[in-house]
Amino acid sequence: MTTPTVVVLGAAGAQASGLLRGFARTDTELKLVLCDRAPATGLPDSVGDHVVEHRAFDLLGEPEKLSQVLAAADLVINLTGPYYTLGPIVLDAAIAAGTNYLDICDDADATELLLARDDAAKVAGVTALIGMGSAPGTTNVLVKLALDALPDGEASASITWCVDAADMVGAVVPHFAHSFATAIPELGGTPSWDGLAPERVSFPDPIGEQLVVTLSHPEVLTLPRFTRVTDAHNKGGLIPEDFTHLGWVASRLPESESRTAAMHTIFEAARASHSEREPVGSGLIVDVRVGADGICFRSGGAMSQDDATGTPAAAGAIAFLRDQVPGPGVVSAEVLVPAEFFAALRVVSAGGGGMTAYRTVNGEIVEHVRIRDLISPPVAVG
Repeated sequence: MTTPTVVVLGAAGAQASGLLRGFARTDTELKLVLCDRAPATGLPDSVGDHVVEHRAFDLLGEPEKLSQVLAAADLVINLTGPYYTLGPIVLDAAIAAGTNYLDICDDADATELLLARDDAAKVAGVTALIGMGSAPGTTNVLVKLALDALPDGEASASITWCVDAADMVGAVVPHFAHSFATAIPELGGTPSWDGLAPERVSFPDPIGEQLVVTLSHPEVLTLPRFTRVTDAHNKGGLIPEDFTHLGWVASRLPESESRTAAMHTIFEAARASHSEREPVGSGLIVDVRVGADGICFRSGGAMSQDDATGTPAAAGAIAFLRDQVPGPGVVSAEVLVPAEFFAALRVVSAGGGGMTAYRTVNGEIVEHVRIRDLISPPVAVG
């Protein structure tokens, strides 16, 4: 069997580090072509027992090099951002090369641009799995898992998350501001603070009560497209909550060449003022309901966003190599079979996710349910 070639774009970035740690845990033999604008010396020389090659080029300035590297690949994993700029460029190149595609896109407007390439991908026989990180990504699979266990009928899904400001580095800063500016698309700009419907939500320990607001996120678009969810909502925030307010302020900065640099300056100054604070991690609540019946997933823990995002991406890549991603076309993670995804996730994960699940009635918890029983329901005896 030929060793599959997997191209990783943005391989020197933070999320790529989590992806590559995941790949290092799998016995599936891979040829990894690690690409970044940074010199090749900034890329890891080894990833487990896999064959590793380096490429250094600029996606925008040297498109011919992107085409060359994709022509020899079985799968490209696009970890470059911002996705509303680079996502369509890389997906178009993958479609032209006939190469399957995976990304961790978490911009709603970019997701619309990528989904618009569905017909072109189908004609080319290319499958593109978009938003295959933590949220979106694992969140979408959890919604599908809940839907499989709930009665028939129209469903709602509410996704609520918080992330430690310690993880707000690099391209994540302008992305966070962008999610405010596109939170309510029909407004054509950043909503007022009250328009974001701020509220305090209690996450599992050690996260506790945190401020969250309405933010644009791909699940709101993809869940109604690929599942029976008809009502989807997303709220998120940063820890400590000062940074959530800063994200809203940064999103209101006027457009200019120095806008992104100004955002980084604001966040770096805020981080410096909290330099003695110990990071607490991140929290997630996924609440799925059909009528009065529901299933709610809750987690809180100290896992970094590098691993929280990169590990599911590695699992998505393994699913690709196992021919478990429906296609061709542009799809998102809720099309995956949950049992197959979580089997792949176990292969690439270090463990310690800390997720719990509950059955609910009218939003109130009535009993704890084991996630493994949702994945593989117990067989009745007698």
